[in-house]
Amino acid sequence: MATELYLIRHGETDWNRRNLYQGTTDVPLNDAGRAQAQALAERLRGVRFGAAYTSPLRRAADTARAVLGAAEAPLVEVRGLGELCYGLWQGRGQEPGGRCNPGLEWRWRESPWSVRFPGGESLEEVRARAAAAVERIVAAHPGGTVLVSGHGHLNRVLLIHLLGLPRDSFWSIAQPNASCWRLSVDADPGTGVLRAAGEPCPAEAAHV
Repeated sequence: MATELYLIRHGETDWNRRNLYQGTTDVPLNDAGRAQAQALAERLRGVRFGAAYTSPLRRAADTARAVLGAAEAPLVEVRGLGELCYGLWQGRGQEPGGRCNPGLEWRWRESPWSVRFPGGESLEEVRARAAAAVERIVAAHPGGTVLVSGHGHLNRVLLIHLLGLPRDSFWSIAQPNASCWRLSVDADPGTGVLRAAGEPCPAEAAHV
């Protein structure tokens, strides 16, 4: 049976607003981010979640808590759902005085799958750990409705992995703060590999 996954991104943080490389730095939601999380909760207020999983980072966990509200589903932190680690780049910005390596930054924009950040991760490493986490989640909740709260780059690589999108679509996958995708995920009966169909959540409140 297919599992319904609601894959969300956290609300805004001050580092998002300042366009800083955030990664695994545990930056909390700002006021705008908390308002975005509440607005997302309103959009999903009719969805009955049987389970919920989140990145351990506060911005994702607090967004998930807002969406769950008074729901009885426990929120489980999963390390594999954490954001891409930028390593030495974390806390830097894209203005000239904050850039670590303009050449590597250009390659990150033009060929992101070829980059491994100094002291950090590559997108393939993120894909491998995130895919393993989602495989365990889907196996634990066949036919269930599950909330997964993640991050912009994490969500992009998961959508590419689950929907079979080309890797060069990475930057074209929109991931604004407090965005949401609804995915129907199951395992291929022949190979056991996860496959999915899905689309962005509608702007109006969902009722399931």
